[in-house]
Amino acid sequence: MNLIQSMLELEFLKVGDLVLGLDVYPRFALSMKQGEHGWVYLWLEIDGDVSRVVYVGKAGSTLARRCGQHTAGFSGGSATGIKHAANISNGIKTGKRYEIWARKAGVISLFGEADISMCEVEERALIQKFRPIWNKEQHVPNMRR
Repeated sequence: MNLIQSMLELEFLKVGDLVLGLDVYPRFALSMKQGEHGWVYLWLEIDGDVSRVVYVGKAGSTLARRCGQHTAGFSGGSATGIKHAANISNGIKTGKRYEIWARKAGVISLFGEADISMCEVEERALIQKFRPIWNKEQHVPNMRR
């Protein structure tokens, strides 16, 4: 099974692209605006016929808000954001494309509390599954005993 098929089976949808803005910093071109809270998302790097997940994240708030936080980081808001901006800019300049894929995280009841978002748990599981090279936590320890 190829990567796109795997992502579709996990109920991910393509929601946009990462592109270079006029100020040379990457920006998000979202094709879908999700107003709901609790998302997990992937940055997919496409180089010709080869695709790989390079980053996995979660958006406890809306996806657009989280993308705005990344955009602020790209222009100097954080050391990690600056590294991501350089990776994306260099990739685009060498012909790579970057797509944003997202899915609404599951919701459960836990300890008598309803509507608990699973976005943090899903993020950790997706990092473990895809081993994205831009995530600091790419080698999440398996918590099974």
